[in-house]
Amino acid sequence: MTSASERGVPVRADLWRPDDEVLNSVIAKCLAEAQTKAGGEGGSPVLIAGGLILSALGLTVALGTGKPLLAFAVVAALAVVGIAYVAMKSAPVTVDRTQVLTLTGGPGFLPAGYLVYPPAWQAGMEEYVSTVSDRHLRIAVRLCREYPGSVCDLLRMVRRTERYVDAHAHGKAVTENEVVRAATRIIKEQMAQSPTRVLTKAK
Repeated sequence: MTSASERGVPVRADLWRPDDEVLNSVIAKCLAEAQTKAGGEGGSPVLIAGGLILSALGLTVALGTGKPLLAFAVVAALAVVGIAYVAMKSAPVTVDRTQVLTLTGGPGFLPAGYLVYPPAWQAGMEEYVSTVSDRHLRIAVRLCREYPGSVCDLLRMVRRTERYVDAHAHGKAVTENEVVRAATRIIKEQMAQSPTRVLTKAK
């Protein structure tokens, strides 16, 4: 059995997770870049304007009192208060997770095994499968290690297989295990007909 309750990252019964170092590093880089972009680049207009105002105020105080140290102390105190206020009022940095994996075509185009990869869920997989039923997700998780295609293709195959099994069940309720067994047969047939397998047999 697998755990996919409350839409947390699904966990396979065998605890397997994909270990493609190249793809894992691509996902990590996409996450880091999205966080950087969400944090903004360059100075905030509010902070820049505040800095200019404080500079003018400091110059005025220094010229008016003839005491540069007093002017510096006033400016420093106001700067601390201003920065604290802006920090309290600024909205927390939010990342649009649906756009994180645009470089790879989106979460649905990742290999099927990435359905159980936590960083993939941080990079939009959770949003991608939000419309998938818990039943279909559980079945897909059980098949994702062996399935040779993408997450999108796997979910599509699960739905098609369930419809096929249901159509031949003569009114009997179809269990997840029955769908998994039928889907496993389909996957084995696909693997047997794949070009790499054909080339291997031809050698």
